[in-house]
Amino acid sequence: MTTTAKAEYSPQRLEENQGNPLIEAIPRRLSPDGLITAVARLPGFEPAQRDWDDFDRELLIKRLERCVIPLSVYQDVYATMYTTLIAGYQDRNPMLPASREWLYGVTQNVQINSKTTADSILITGLSGAGKSTLINSILSCFPQIIEHENYNDEPYLQKQLVYLKVEIPPDAVRKALCLSFFFALDEALGTNYYEQYSNSRKGISELETAIHQICASHCVGMIIIDEFQNLNVAKAGGDEVILQFFDSITNNAKIPIIKVGTPAALRLFSAKFRSGRRAGSAGFYELGQLKYDEPDWNTLVRAVWNFQWVKKPKRLDQKLESTLYELSQGIPFCLFKLMQLANLEAISAGKESISDSTLRKVYKQHFGLLRRALSSLRKGNPSQYEDLLPVSVWVGGATKSVPIVHLNNLAKSEDFRGPAAKQLKNHIDDVITENNLSPTIKHKLLRVRADLNAKIAEGKGAELLGVEAE
Repeated sequence: MTTTAKAEYSPQRLEENQGNPLIEAIPRRLSPDGLITAVARLPGFEPAQRDWDDFDRELLIKRLERCVIPLSVYQDVYATMYTTLIAGYQDRNPMLPASREWLYGVTQNVQINSKTTADSILITGLSGAGKSTLINSILSCFPQIIEHENYNDEPYLQKQLVYLKVEIPPDAVRKALCLSFFFALDEALGTNYYEQYSNSRKGISELETAIHQICASHCVGMIIIDEFQNLNVAKAGGDEVILQFFDSITNNAKIPIIKVGTPAALRLFSAKFRSGRRAGSAGFYELGQLKYDEPDWNTLVRAVWNFQWVKKPKRLDQKLESTLYELSQGIPFCLFKLMQLANLEAISAGKESISDSTLRKVYKQHFGLLRRALSSLRKGNPSQYEDLLPVSVWVGGATKSVPIVHLNNLAKSEDFRGPAAKQLKNHIDDVITENNLSPTIKHKLLRVRADLNAKIAEGKGAELLGVEAE
């Protein structure tokens, strides 16, 4: 749901922020306590509700699905996003002639010399760790649209789009990515860009130019790219092509980008050190498994345990906490789901109490395929589940056996050929050159590279390969 506010301007202490209506209209930064109050979403639990009838209590338990308990990372991400948003507007002051000249150049697709560029942030984490909840909660602290009418007693009619959230559809290529931008713009502004461009015969470069022009003219403050791992690198022509798409937004439209995805998204950045800057120049945040002995787990499990709608609630002891961690593996989604199902089971079975056996019963009966993934996490070997691979695996590149499985899958894919195959082969060459690999790992990588060489040869001919297959 789009939130809209009338512009209210606040004086700025920093000289570079003064006289800029786009910055002066942004709400003041929240204090740590103010942020917690703003983003926390508790289920409205009252002890007296335990005496309500079963049906009403079952409905109350559904509230856990919308519950938000902010952890320490919320403060860090909010601070970085706020600073990045303000900094992104500093070089786009619509009151300055240079900015108006730049905006004219963008809308007319004329290159205007500029040395400034926008920052980027990368937020990653396991599936169920709460990435989308984190982003949506922080974005709720800003109006999405600010309507300007007058500034310094002069007419200034502008609809400022503070943020644009774009969700990447599964198996997306560049055109699907572009159309996702237009769809997100329509959702926020009530426009019809998606219909206009989805039915046109414009090429990818023309669609990208249109995105720059539209975002610049609507004064977009920051762009959030959610489900970043859904990009199909192979079909899009390789990671360099994908990265260039986002670089062009930060360079040409001067708009900061926040990329959000599972650790698998790091395959676009981890192969070369220079890609680290492109991944998250303003910040990198990982939402991994909560550790049993860390404060965030302590905060979360004690808060969630309070939400017992059973008539005979129990106190949280060490055994129950150990069971909750064992079954959820420190993943917030799984913890909330476990407590929701345990409440329902205790009520429907007439026991009216959540015990160790209750937790294990609902885990066994209702977690389905999640049990296999959680079991893999418990054993420290989540190689079958890309969304559960920790960041350390992807940052380590192909120096470990786990990501080699995925490299093999890419190399053997029928869709993975041409420039994308060549790009991946180059990345493997870098890993072999820059790391002291064991003979076994090196041998596996050379086999993957040989498969990629074959793919390249299929598309361009062996005489253009330039290297020998191992």
